[in-house]
Amino acid sequence: MTEVVPGRPSAAARRRRYTAELTGALPPSEPFEAWLAAGGGLAPDFARLPARTGLWSPVEGLPAGPDGAAAWPARRAVLRARWRRWLTGDLPPAPRRTPARVDRVRTAGGVEVRELRVGEGWVGAGWSVRARLLLPVPAAGVRRDVPVYLLQSSHGTWAEAALARGWGACLVSAADGDDDTEAVERAFPSAVAGRLAWRAWALSRVLDALQDQPGVDARRVLVGGHSRNGKTALLAAAYDDRFAGVVSSSSGVLGAIPARLCTDRHFGEGVELLTRHYPGWYAPQLRWFAGREHRLPTDAHELLALAAPRPVLVSVAVEDPVERVPAARAAVDAARDAYALLDREDALELALRPGGHRADGSAVAAQLDWAQSVLGGPPRRPGRTAVAPSPVPWPADRVRPGPRPVRGAELRAAVRAAIGAAGRTTGGPPASGEDALRTPDGVAVTLLHPPDGGSGRGLVLWLGPPCAATGWRAGYEQAEPLPALLAAAGWVVACHDPVGTGSRHGEHPGPGSSPLGRMTADAAAVAVVAAAATGHDRAWVAAYGTGALVALHLSALGAGPEDVPPAGMVLAAPSCGEPLLRARPGYTLADLLAATADRPVVVLDPAWDPEAPPRAVAAACRAAGVPRVPLADWHRLSAATRAVMVDWLDVHGSRRDPV
Repeated sequence: MTEVVPGRPSAAARRRRYTAELTGALPPSEPFEAWLAAGGGLAPDFARLPARTGLWSPVEGLPAGPDGAAAWPARRAVLRARWRRWLTGDLPPAPRRTPARVDRVRTAGGVEVRELRVGEGWVGAGWSVRARLLLPVPAAGVRRDVPVYLLQSSHGTWAEAALARGWGACLVSAADGDDDTEAVERAFPSAVAGRLAWRAWALSRVLDALQDQPGVDARRVLVGGHSRNGKTALLAAAYDDRFAGVVSSSSGVLGAIPARLCTDRHFGEGVELLTRHYPGWYAPQLRWFAGREHRLPTDAHELLALAAPRPVLVSVAVEDPVERVPAARAAVDAARDAYALLDREDALELALRPGGHRADGSAVAAQLDWAQSVLGGPPRRPGRTAVAPSPVPWPADRVRPGPRPVRGAELRAAVRAAIGAAGRTTGGPPASGEDALRTPDGVAVTLLHPPDGGSGRGLVLWLGPPCAATGWRAGYEQAEPLPALLAAAGWVVACHDPVGTGSRHGEHPGPGSSPLGRMTADAAAVAVVAAAATGHDRAWVAAYGTGALVALHLSALGAGPEDVPPAGMVLAAPSCGEPLLRARPGYTLADLLAATADRPVVVLDPAWDPEAPPRAVAAACRAAGVPRVPLADWHRLSAATRAVMVDWLDVHGSRRDPV
């Protein structure tokens, strides 16, 4: 029995409160609501789950060396249990023997095609999974077992590429539009699991069948997939040690991308969007973690670790709005601890490719190059890429007011010490274009005009979170983008890609600078260029998340003689756990807010924010005397929050901005 402390809510009371908060804030999702109506249960007791905004080592607590390696199987069982409980649900155990038959064999173009029926005839089972095994026809009198690329049936071109390398391929009917696992699920009514877990289970059953197929080297079966199929491939390898390796191509959140590092506040895929658009992929209870991804007891880096010590390739496109390159790097770095424990540190590899979500022929060829190096020839040992010293995150304890105010020249000096000089960026010059509006440093400026054109009612500088793939154009969104809403309301809106994002994804702050230093300098320069182009003598600021911190640092530094002063600012969720600074700041959010006293400013403060301690932003606003609007929501830019920002500018901008 749980002890009840007087004056402290019980676990059941907390769960009811969390349930009410989330059901009031979550966008409608009929499958989730049906699950709740059927007795799906209350939200978890988040207060009892560790709060981790960053990643931890999957082998934390294990000793180094042989003792740690010997303890890995037990740790792996714990990690698998976490994934089953919180994400995938429970699946039937593997059968002692999986029946399989060959329905048809034909040969065409030097390829033998075997149509397999896997599972049919299993005692008590009313299901089967179809698989098409493709093997190169050997020369007469030659018997040769080849490695096989195990894929879902939507990856026919991948199979052709494998055959061209002399590999075999196996296409399994466990994909969108061709999914035999729906019948599998009906055959096991007591097992409750998400669709991707069922597909992973089906891949393992096909692997059972491949053990007995002539011409197949069953010790070298590589599982792979793209997008949702990449998630499935990782699950299959995590739960089944027999797969020789895995290719995860653009697998997104809870594939190779940690949910806590690619959320609504990053304009990423996020748990809310994932569970609303694809409600059947995971167990229904995952939706409770929308906005509280930092309380999720496991994450994608532990899924990657579950494949250790087998080779894993994580392929990520730098302009893919589903993913974030920084999140992919963090996941691979954290999971590599498990590989290092088993003396296979280089078996886990991150490969970045140009372009968006699609994996074209060159991407598939690169994946097969990697596969041949790790499964078909001498192991490849690429050197680790040198990593520059990491910037300092904006610390949560700097959100609350400090022991004494920091104002005026002292604040400006402290800000310069924390963000460093603006400097020049490295990693190549920005893209050029004769017709583009640009700052002196070459940063492209996009102006969104009102529907009737012209300079509109005023100028708004949009500062959002750095969406790595798409820059100022947020990737996955839940509503009309805020810059477009503001333009429709009659404003000219100035937008630009922050350093390291969108068209500038190859750029990095130079020595002595920091991401926040570069972002602040760019914002000031963009305002000057936009004002000159539109005829406005000042700019209003609409900012969210990291962008709100940029706006506050811009205000704290003060406007120079050539700068355009901010007329006022509407700031949503001014907190961020991203690595932004050159040094730990000697000031707080309250100090930054106090520097805005000479202009209208409002802070929109979400009810729960993993990047800020509870009530800390409210305390900072009180200390600075800045108005605060509480939001019954989490750290995101929902349609309701966008409407509040547009309305605030409508009221204050109509009074204050002369043209």
